[in-house]
Amino acid sequence: MASSRIKKVELLTNGTLLDEEMSRNLLEAGLTMLWISIDSLEPEGYEKIRVNSKLEKIITNIKIFNRLREYNGESFKSKNGVKLGIAFVAMKSNINQLEKMPLFCAIHGINKVNVSNLLPSDEKSLDDILYSRALRVDTSSESVFNILPEINIPIMDWNVESVGKSMNELLKSQVSSLSICNNKISRKSNYCKFIEEGCSFIKYNGNISPCMGVLHSSETYLFDEKRKVYHHYFGNVLNDSLEDVWNKEEYSIFREKVRKFNFPPCIICGGCENWKENKEDCFGNLKPTCGACLWSEGIITCP
Repeated sequence: MASSRIKKVELLTNGTLLDEEMSRNLLEAGLTMLWISIDSLEPEGYEKIRVNSKLEKIITNIKIFNRLREYNGESFKSKNGVKLGIAFVAMKSNINQLEKMPLFCAIHGINKVNVSNLLPSDEKSLDDILYSRALRVDTSSESVFNILPEINIPIMDWNVESVGKSMNELLKSQVSSLSICNNKISRKSNYCKFIEEGCSFIKYNGNISPCMGVLHSSETYLFDEKRKVYHHYFGNVLNDSLEDVWNKEEYSIFREKVRKFNFPPCIICGGCENWKENKEDCFGNLKPTCGACLWSEGIITCP
């Protein structure tokens, strides 16, 4: 139904069930983007993260999907416009895999790569995150940034050791803005890409959620402490049309509230205990609250 409205229809999967029949069905249904979660490009590392799965099997499934979309695309609703992407979760234990990503993508016909940080679900994974220091940086404090310099640097040979070391230190330093060839390196704060891009997420049971953050109930960690996120949805495609759910008053009000992002800055505050759940915040917002959302701070970037 979504593809018939000329909307983008994307699916995020681990790829284990992506056999020929499944690939054919997805293409016939009008899928426009398939994301496959791959967090290591080596069998040993992959199978340590994805227990009971095999990288060899995923690669075989990718080849099947590519063959169908390339040679039979005109017979499918998706035509030849369907894209294939990798969703990669960066951690201390696998960050070295990124340097192998361009060659892997070239070999296996990957169109896009989305690299996200890890959303830790236990103390062990908490030790594997790559943003402990970055989490506390306030990107919205203009009064502070007014006294800091803007720095623009040209293209360089990044493989030169001294260049790499200097860039590493520069990225850690406090500047008003940092640009490479006048292209600013920045992350948006208090911004929901899902709402701004007009997205809805459909859970396996048909529930329609406004974002990936509340697609499932989960227990995560923030500031080395547990945080409970509760699943939230505005309707179910088994009972109502997607259009009817989208136009519900409560869903429309929620989208407008998120666009204004009148939520407390929990990421840099931590002055109360409300951030430990997404039920209610100190501004009086009720479930789901977004002040402690790592997607809104550009830390988590899952597609």
